[in-house]
Amino acid sequence: MSPIWKKSAKSILVFLFCAAFTQAASTDWKINKHGQVRLLSEYSVAPASGTIWFGLEHRTVPGWHVYWKNSGDAGYSPRLKWTGSQGFEALPLSWPAPTKFILPGDLVAYGYEGQVVYPIEVHVRPGAKSLHVVLDLDYLTCSEPCVPYRYTFNLDLPIGAAAKRDSEAQALIQRFRRQIPAASVSDEQIQNYAPVERIGVRANDRPPAGFWFMLCLAFLGGLILNAMPCVLPVLSIKLLGLLKHSGQHRSTITRHALASAAGIVSSFLGLGLLAVILKSAGHGVGWGTQFQNPFFVGFLFIVVFLFALNLWGLFEIPMPRFIGSAATAYASEETLTSHFFSGLFATLLATPCSAPFLGTAMGFALAQSAGTIVAIFVMAGLGMSVPYLSLAVFPGTLHWLPRPGAWMGRLKIILGGLLMATAIWLGWVFFHQLHPQAAQPSVSSTNSRLPWIPLDESELARDLSAGQSVFVDITADWCFTCKYNEKFVLGSTRVAHAFRAQHIVLMQGDWTNRNAGIGRFLNRYGRAGIPFAALFRPGQEPILLPEFLTENIVLEALNKKS
Repeated sequence: MSPIWKKSAKSILVFLFCAAFTQAASTDWKINKHGQVRLLSEYSVAPASGTIWFGLEHRTVPGWHVYWKNSGDAGYSPRLKWTGSQGFEALPLSWPAPTKFILPGDLVAYGYEGQVVYPIEVHVRPGAKSLHVVLDLDYLTCSEPCVPYRYTFNLDLPIGAAAKRDSEAQALIQRFRRQIPAASVSDEQIQNYAPVERIGVRANDRPPAGFWFMLCLAFLGGLILNAMPCVLPVLSIKLLGLLKHSGQHRSTITRHALASAAGIVSSFLGLGLLAVILKSAGHGVGWGTQFQNPFFVGFLFIVVFLFALNLWGLFEIPMPRFIGSAATAYASEETLTSHFFSGLFATLLATPCSAPFLGTAMGFALAQSAGTIVAIFVMAGLGMSVPYLSLAVFPGTLHWLPRPGAWMGRLKIILGGLLMATAIWLGWVFFHQLHPQAAQPSVSSTNSRLPWIPLDESELARDLSAGQSVFVDITADWCFTCKYNEKFVLGSTRVAHAFRAQHIVLMQGDWTNRNAGIGRFLNRYGRAGIPFAALFRPGQEPILLPEFLTENIVLEALNKKS
């Protein structure tokens, strides 16, 4: 071979050798539908000692973010394990200055959207022949929903007397190192001065069609509340009282019906204004959360218990005058005030129930402005008032019902029994609120007892990262709809068999008493109350199920393909 060919071959080999090392300065991208991530090094040939820098580079799709060291109200920062690595010691991640994200429900998170590189300081161990890198990464990426990912990166870097830098990787890592705040700047200062970005629905630019659609859902949900077990006894008693006076003038029947409707709408208006006040003060709010207060539950237990006794004609028990007067006025059905307060009473009993459409509308409302919150609450009240408003417009329809007679006394005994059952249930809720250790979050069926574990968001993320599917149910002792779902749907033999066949991890959150973590979890998925049921699959957005469940709804979600 001629000297020229020898020289050319040598040059080609040197070029290929250097190119190979340049390529080895970073791993391949790990790509998913929410972004991509890789590990890179500022050196393709590492020095024999001293400090070098790695970088964990994320590129998220628009609208999705990864987290800073303090994730805020939701999420968690990236978790790194170097098990199996040799030749170096890696220090914890360094943190460029984050963005402050405002999520629906006014939750706050800190992190990065688009491109970010987490710099990692690495100390080369003296005497090492090469750097063998094995990095296990567990991270969470979020928009309104959140999806966890887990990857393993492998990288081998030679050590040479003449270290060789990867200029592109070095420039990228240094660019984000310059964004790391000085050590003298506290985390609180970083959070206070972080640029702000809103994620999801903004109150001021919600399309009008969406707003009107949610108003319709709120109206339908309020209407359906009348058929819920929480409300039906009160509605039946109210119509029974109106029937007793069916011989009265049509205008009198209209006034009484309108007074009842006014009580319902006024109570919904009050709940909406209370939600605005609590939200402005930074408290978590949701449909039915007043039942998390044992004093409220205890008071309502007394009122319902005495009302049941009154229907049974056993009202001789001594009691505070204001309670006796209110109950007597209610029972007499003579005054507009009594009709008004009967509407308030019906609304109070309605709040532990979540009718179809109502949870969706309330979840939308509580992430919006004060005006939207009040409008949707009032619309739900109008929906619940439909039976009374219909009677006010068409008072003659009262004559379609059977004539008053002895049957009304027997019906009052039956309705009193229903209210007494409600009082017993409220007493049971009150007991478990005072003794939470007595409540065990489990769902049982006739033939089996499913292995439910307490809801833990970190455990949920780990299970999803490990390839496990997770079904989450959030319940409360005061939530009648939740108990129906648990006993007749989630605890059914067919659904239990499907859970076992697919090896679904079952997690259950108990919201009987106030729990800020569960409140944030619900807000993240656009819900303001319970029941909440969702199926989480690895690498997919969760499947949110409706408030009222059936076996077919759950089985369809379990059989749904990605």
